Amino acid sequence: MLKPTLIAALSALTFTALAQAAEPLIAEDKVLVLGCLEQIEQGTTWRQCVNLMFEPCAAQTPGTDGHVACLNGVRGEWSETVQTLQVEVMDAVTLTGQSQISDLMDLWSKFVVQKCNEVAIAKPTGAESARLGCEISEFAGLADEFAACLEGRSTADYCEIKE
Repeated sequence: MLKPTLIAALSALTFTALAQAAEPLIAEDKVLVLGCLEQIEQGTTWRQCVNLMFEPCAAQTPGTDGHVACLNGVRGEWSETVQTLQVEVMDAVTLTGQSQISDLMDLWSKFVVQKCNEVAIAKPTGAESARLGCEISEFAGLADEFAACLEGRSTADYCEIKE
């Protein structure tokens, strides 16, 4: 069950996007994953969220070219979701918050590359699938943090909403 706050916030973002464009701000499958992540401390498991996150590629055999191609597509979708939410957060927070986000994003990008390359090295078979899976998980986590900021749930220093 998704928390009403997340549904309301993301629905509001989607409604705003619908008023301005033909497609929602965030795809429904991404909203479901974000809702799952938000509920982890209230009884949802990481495995449930991972299953939702990777559902588009579930029919593919892990490590195959088809699986890698599918994961590349999912990674691209999560990257777009993060970019969309980042724009919303940057518009919502103070100038100091904007500066902090810019600095943090540089560090985050380097962290993800290093972490996910290490994950790939540890998986001699299916290394590319492992790297992409790691990146997708990290993108989803960052999207969840940005959604939390927009909802007022974030305790991050950067998330000081403009008055």
